Amino acid sequence: MEDAVASTFPELEEPKTPPLNVDGPTVNIQAILRADPIPTPRTLLDPPNYVPEMKPVEISRYFSQAFHKLEIEKMWSKVWQYAGWSHDIPNAGDTIVYRNVGQSVVVTRQRDGSLKAFRNSCLHRGIELCREDTTQDQFRCPYHAFTWGLDGSCKWLPAAWDFPQIDREKFTLPEVRVDEWNGFIFINMDDDARPLREYLGKMVDQWEDSGWDFSNRYRAVTVLKEMNCNWKAVLDAFIETLHVYATHPEAGFLTPDTDNQYDVWPDEPHFNRFHSINGFASPNLDPAPTEQEVLDAYTSVYLPEAYGAPEGVLGSDETARAALARLARKTYKERLGLDVDDMPVTEVLDGTEYMVFPNFIIWPSLANPLGYRFRPGKTPDTCTWETFIFLPFKGERPASGPVITLEEDQSFSDIAELGYVGPILQQDAVNLKYMQDGLKANASGEMVLARYQESRIRHYHQVIDDYLVR
Repeated sequence: MEDAVASTFPELEEPKTPPLNVDGPTVNIQAILRADPIPTPRTLLDPPNYVPEMKPVEISRYFSQAFHKLEIEKMWSKVWQYAGWSHDIPNAGDTIVYRNVGQSVVVTRQRDGSLKAFRNSCLHRGIELCREDTTQDQFRCPYHAFTWGLDGSCKWLPAAWDFPQIDREKFTLPEVRVDEWNGFIFINMDDDARPLREYLGKMVDQWEDSGWDFSNRYRAVTVLKEMNCNWKAVLDAFIETLHVYATHPEAGFLTPDTDNQYDVWPDEPHFNRFHSINGFASPNLDPAPTEQEVLDAYTSVYLPEAYGAPEGVLGSDETARAALARLARKTYKERLGLDVDDMPVTEVLDGTEYMVFPNFIIWPSLANPLGYRFRPGKTPDTCTWETFIFLPFKGERPASGPVITLEEDQSFSDIAELGYVGPILQQDAVNLKYMQDGLKANASGEMVLARYQESRIRHYHQVIDDYLVR
């Protein structure tokens, strides 16, 4: 990876700005991945080495009401959106409500096991048919009791004699495109949209080839947080690791923030990814920590029972990465009953993250069983940030976990179900609290984005632009 970046950007040099390491990036990611004795997923060994055009990103799109309106009219009405977890509605009549940018959709499990999605609006006077996730055998309007079956067909009209204009055979709930992939339910408001499989492109092949299968995962918890900033500002924070050194200093040893592999494909508009390696120190640290210090930094924060214990001491000729992999395999076995000895280090230790355009992020690796979704608020200055934990299991599928809404004065650190992830997310939340005002105060009118490490941000902005000019 180091060689690929160097050949792409030979003119780039790190200035000497203490305490930064003047040598710049030091980790050859491809060499690390290929050195694993257990084969790494092939897709991670085939980086596209494509960097999107260095086109300026105007800051006003984060707070402009006109841009917000264009996104709703030309983008959100056309894209596939993650609407819910398939295993939350396993039985006939199980229903979820998905709301975004003024649209409300109900997705319900049919008696044959398939899914249907409908506009969540009574055809009489427009009230929402469902107000929350539920289980039911019909859709009954809470206002006047107009009733439809799970398949959307009209079942009953109050005072039917007074609606001579209604043909019950045609008085069916308008359907919305719906599809499933890997346990994730997607909807699309555009009847003419391309199929989900085509929309996701090579991403599906990459997951299938890598064995990333969420049929053995369950949704352990969902945490919602209303944010006073634009949805794109929150998304930006989770598709680069350049911020780790300053925002997550306790992880500075663990994440070589300037050396993660960022993958963008020129012919794939609807996804991109990064791969974040573990077991190496950030090259921004000067002097560089020892291998034992890297290991100690990890165990002291994420595995305190190993910190200072014999198992937390490097073995003869053992690297910090090898030791972390050893501890990770042991932890998966003891805590989850999972035998991962045959899995590559990338699966049990590293973080592979995919972004599905426009607002869904999912990590296929065991090491970071996370997902995120970012939905716009009623104005460009607000949004809803959702965090999901998808844990592996053996045997019978556990029930899905709770959906927790954080109040304004609550911290992610307060949510026990998030574990060590909670304090990390809280650090991001503190930064994001000040993003919107800071964006509006910017005098340049443009974001200054890194050519490589923030390439995913430029990529999705270019895709937004493509939708807006259609």
